[in-house]
Amino acid sequence: MSALKGKSIVLGLSGGIAIYKSASLLRRLTHDYACDVTVVMTKSAQAFMTSLIFETFSGKEVITDMFESEKDIVGTRHIDLIQNADLLAVIPATANILGKISAGIADDALSTMLLVAKPEKIVLAPAMNKNMYTNPHVQRNLQQLRDLHYYLIEPETGDLATTQEGWGIGRLPDEKTLLFHLEKVLSTQKKTPLKGKHVLITGGPTREPIDDIRFISNPSSGKMGVALAETAAKLGAEVSYITGPTTLSNPDGCTTQHVVTAAEMKTAVLAQYDKQDMVIMAAAVEDIKPRAPQTGKIKKSTIPEQLLLDKTDDILHILGKQKKDQILIGFSVEIENEIQNSIDKLTSKNLDWIIVNNPQQEGGAFAGDTNQVTMIDKHHESTSLPRLSKEQTAEHIWQYILATKE
Repeated sequence: MSALKGKSIVLGLSGGIAIYKSASLLRRLTHDYACDVTVVMTKSAQAFMTSLIFETFSGKEVITDMFESEKDIVGTRHIDLIQNADLLAVIPATANILGKISAGIADDALSTMLLVAKPEKIVLAPAMNKNMYTNPHVQRNLQQLRDLHYYLIEPETGDLATTQEGWGIGRLPDEKTLLFHLEKVLSTQKKTPLKGKHVLITGGPTREPIDDIRFISNPSSGKMGVALAETAAKLGAEVSYITGPTTLSNPDGCTTQHVVTAAEMKTAVLAQYDKQDMVIMAAAVEDIKPRAPQTGKIKKSTIPEQLLLDKTDDILHILGKQKKDQILIGFSVEIENEIQNSIDKLTSKNLDWIIVNNPQQEGGAFAGDTNQVTMIDKHHESTSLPRLSKEQTAEHIWQYILATKE
C-alpha cells in the first residue's frame, strides 16, 4: 500500500506560475490516495489562481488569511494543523517563501506554519525563473535549507513559462515525480529497510544490430524494472538503474545509465557489481545476436538468405560466478514448464531468487501495465502473486525479499 494512503497533508501554495500543476496534484492526493488535504495559499498565490478550485478538490476551506476564517477558527489553528499533519508540502515554492524560511520570517499563515513545523515534516519544491533560481542569494538559501534537513524536490531543466525565459533550470517537476517524492518522505518517516544499501537494477530490452538500421530485440517495455527501481528508492536504497532502449522516463530517485546492446549491459553491470548489496536483473537481455553486423543499411537486393547468429554473454551466469555477499535476483521468461526450467536457472546461475513470468498468461504480457509472477527462493520454495499492476508487483517482490534476506 502506498505510504500516501489516507495521510493528513498541508499543501502550501506560493505565488508562481507553476501553481496550476498543484491543482491536479491535489486532485490525485484526495481522489486516488484518500488524503486529508488542507490548502494554504499566500496572497501572491491567489493572484495566480482562485482558492475555489482548491476548495472544490479538497472539500475543505482554503486558508488564505492568518486571522480570518469562515469557521471562526483563529488563534492557534496554524499550530494545531501542523501538529496533526503528517506532511507540509510547499508546491510550488518561490524564491520569496524560501527566503522567509531561511530567515525565520513568519508574516502570513503559510510562513508561520513553516516556522512551527519540524524540518523533517516539510517538503519544498522550488520553481521559478532560471535567473532567480541561479541567483547566489537563492542558492545560499537553498543550501541552508538542505543543511537544516528540509527535503527539497529539485527543479527540472526544460522549457520555462514564457518564450522570453526559454530553456533553463527552474521548472516544477511533473505530477508523477512530485507524488514519488511525497511518498518517499512519508515512507522514510515509517521505515527505510534499504537505507544505506546499494541496489543495482536492470530493465528494458537490449538490441543487437543486424546493420545500422535493423536489429534483433524483444517487446520488453522496461516498466517492471522502473517499478522495482522506484520502490527500492522509496525504501531508502541508493539505486543504480541500467536500462536498454525504452520510451519510459528515468525512474525517480535513481541514478540511471542507458545502454543498447547486451555487451554494453554486461560492461555497465560489471563495472558496478562489486559495490552492490543487491542486484535485480529485470532486463530482457537478448540471447542472440547477428554474427557479423553490417555497416550502413543492407539493401533489399542484397539481403542474405541466411542470418548467422551467435549467443550473447549470459550476464546472470557471470554475476553468479563472481558473487560474494551480494543478493542476486534474476527474472525468468518461460512459456512452458516454467517452474522447473526456472529452478534449473536458479541453481545453475547461483541466484538467491528467481522471478518467473509467463508472457502468455493473461495480465503477464510484455509492455502491459500488469504482471503475474511466481517467486522462487534458493530453497526452491515458491510464492505466486495474483495479477497486479507492475507497481504493486514490485512492492510485493521487495516485501518478500526483505522478509527473507537475513
